[in-house]
Amino acid sequence: MDLVVTALDEVFAGVPHTMFCVKAPDGRYLAINQAFADRAGRAAHHVLGCTAADLFPADLVETYDEQDRRLFATGEPIRNELELILRPDGSRGWYVTTKTLLRGADGTVLGIVAVSYDLHTTEGNDRHHASLQAVIDLVRRRYAEPLMVADLAQAAGLSVTQLERATRRALGVSPKQLLIRARIDEAIRRLDDTDLSLAAIAGECGFYDQSSFNRLFRRTTGITPGAYRSRA
Repeated sequence: MDLVVTALDEVFAGVPHTMFCVKAPDGRYLAINQAFADRAGRAAHHVLGCTAADLFPADLVETYDEQDRRLFATGEPIRNELELILRPDGSRGWYVTTKTLLRGADGTVLGIVAVSYDLHTTEGNDRHHASLQAVIDLVRRRYAEPLMVADLAQAAGLSVTQLERATRRALGVSPKQLLIRARIDEAIRRLDDTDLSLAAIAGECGFYDQSSFNRLFRRTTGITPGAYRSRA
């Protein structure tokens, strides 16, 4: 694990506006880059061994801990999640975070790898990013329902055009792709954890039918649901 952490540390050491960390299962930071140390307001060697609760406000820590619990419970990566993070000047700004489990060669969970990049928002954009979080929460809760882009725009308090621009700028996907990704993520969890048929999974995850499930799953992951289950 030390070699993996060292390699990741070197990769992200000088990347501007992008924070990187590796956390042990108990929440202690094992590796960080300088951007993360700046955010914590401490020298890097004073951050290692600490937990989020030692460094950040309680309300932010609660969000980070909820993400970690979800990741450990499902094993599925958390991708492109909008969240508020402290900036070096102590202000709060919108970041996009991705987290995944770090596993050993035998599959043992060694910790969590997290990468967050600063969206450098203005005050007006901050309001849009807060609206995007409402959209993300909606698709996460109601992925199985026949949601339309207009429903997502209503949840965000934006027009369809504004929502389209905001999601592409912040997350690199369209609102429709965001909804499909939420459905695919849930389908992957069911493929991993259940013996449900592909048709049942398609229906429970909000796909029109098994054919559309197969097509969209392959477009997103590069393989069919059946091939994914067989490989797993």
